Amino acid sequence: MLAPTCITVPGLNGSGPDHWQTWAEQEIPDCRRVSGISFDKPVIAAWADAIRKNIRDEPGSVILIAHSFGCLASVVAIADNETKVAGVVLVAPASPQRFSATGLIHDNALPSSTLMSHIPSKPLGVPGMLIASTNDPWMKITHSQYWADSWGMRFSWIRNAGHINVDSGYGPWPALPHIVRKFREQLLSIPLGQIQAQSQSSKNRFTALSKIRLLTRNSIDRL
Repeated sequence: MLAPTCITVPGLNGSGPDHWQTWAEQEIPDCRRVSGISFDKPVIAAWADAIRKNIRDEPGSVILIAHSFGCLASVVAIADNETKVAGVVLVAPASPQRFSATGLIHDNALPSSTLMSHIPSKPLGVPGMLIASTNDPWMKITHSQYWADSWGMRFSWIRNAGHINVDSGYGPWPALPHIVRKFREQLLSIPLGQIQAQSQSSKNRFTALSKIRLLTRNSIDRL
C-alpha cells in the first residue's frame, strides 16, 4: 500500500515562507502544496474543485492539512464520500459567516448571503482533528467546537494563539509530523479492499460541491 501523500491547503492569500504549512512541506515526507488555486480569490467552489482534483490525481490516499479558508474548501471537497482521504487536519478554520460564494463579505451582510447554511454540517466520515485558538479573530472558539462536532472530528485548542499563523508567531510545528504519522498508521491497519469497495464518490446534483457551484452561479447572476 502506498503511504498517503500530505497536501497542504493554505488560506486566503496563501502561506508564505515562514508559515508552518511551508515548514511542513519541507519536513514531512511526501508532503506538497495543493495546486490549481488562486489564493487571492476565495471562491469556494473553485478551491474545492482544485482540492478534489488534487486528491483524485494521487495514485494513493491523501492527508489534507488545511488552514483558515482552506479548511472550508477542504470540507466541501471531501464531504461527498471522498474515501481517498486518509485524514484531515484543520487548523484555525475561517468562519463561513465571513464569506459569500464569491469572496469576502462585509460585516453587515445578510445571513442568507454567507456560506453558513451551505457548508456541510454532517460527519465527514474520515479521521480528523480541528485545532482552534481561544482568540482567533476569524472564528469564535465556541463556533470552532460546533464545527468539529458537526464534522465528527477531534477538537483541540490553543490558548491565545490568534489565527495560528506567522503573525501569531507560528512557524515550525514539531508536533505536526507526529499527527501525520498517526494518520498513516491508522490507514495501514485498514484492509485495502475495503477502501476500494467504497471509492466511488457521489456524483449527483445534490452533492455538497454541486450545491456550492449552484450558489456561486446564482451569486454571480445577481452582481
